[in-house]
Amino acid sequence: MMKLILKYRNKIVSLGLLPIIATLICLHFFQNTIVLGIGFIVCLGLLLYGIVRLKDLNFFLLLGSIGIGSCFVLRLFTGYKFIPYGSITPILELLLLIVAFIHITAPEIYKELQERLHLRNCFSFVLEAKTIVILSSLHLTILLFVDHIEHLFLEEGSFFLMYGIPVIIYVLCLVINVVGIHLALQENFRYSLVRIAVVHDGKIYLKQRTGCPDEKYENAPMWDIAVESPFEGPIEKSSEYAARIAKKICASKDTTPRLILKYTTTSCDADNQQRVSLYILPLQNETDLQKITGGRFFSFDEISETAARRYSPSLLSELDTLQMAAEMWKAFGASE
Repeated sequence: MMKLILKYRNKIVSLGLLPIIATLICLHFFQNTIVLGIGFIVCLGLLLYGIVRLKDLNFFLLLGSIGIGSCFVLRLFTGYKFIPYGSITPILELLLLIVAFIHITAPEIYKELQERLHLRNCFSFVLEAKTIVILSSLHLTILLFVDHIEHLFLEEGSFFLMYGIPVIIYVLCLVINVVGIHLALQENFRYSLVRIAVVHDGKIYLKQRTGCPDEKYENAPMWDIAVESPFEGPIEKSSEYAARIAKKICASKDTTPRLILKYTTTSCDADNQQRVSLYILPLQNETDLQKITGGRFFSFDEISETAARRYSPSLLSELDTLQMAAEMWKAFGASE
């Protein structure tokens, strides 16, 4: 069973929306505090299970844990002071919207959390977060105006407008995610992977990360390229995305990443292919590297002479190309 879950973990990520949908529905049939507490425990439990066993940070479970958890704490400790009677669903929708909005405006927080937990960064879920923010904002705005003309609506219409629409929004988000993941994994339409190798003086900067689950090495962290990030959009525009990343991690604004290789590889799901764009980011000085910690520079000889199992399969497959690019930059880059 665990092998099956690991194999299809990217395809079942949408299931993280189900606790949110179930909570929104059950709020109208059971005691609010109990429903919020159960929803929070389920989201948090599944989130922790995914981190520990699947090495994934499910965005939807993170969204539910923060949004439902915040609403639960407010109702538990303040009663009806901040969440008046009959407003539990709009308040929960607002809290979920805020979390999604933060993810859109500062996606690096989600990526940094993945890095700190040594989790693989496969999808960013920005499209789904935008769907939540746009539709929930429209819904809450409509509710604000409708509140003054509620007498013009039938009771059934008012109930559906306030409590039914949020459920539909998250069901629609689930459908979008299922379709998006399917296209990404089956047709490589939406996602590609950008890898940036930081090089200096013929050496490459590596840090430890957890890759695909491996029974033999029990998910032991392996040395890999320090910067790896999913990119949503045409692969032709991945260079612009790599340049934006470089500006955040490099003190020198004149240094730009160079594309050295494009290839397709097998992802953690053995039956799916993933597009990869590999860049090098040459530094004039080691101190130019910022906002990346926990790693060090390796010589290519050191990598070749030590046990292969210490390094990620992706790095080993790219090693010859990286070494050639790093040596050429060391010899001729300064004259550019």
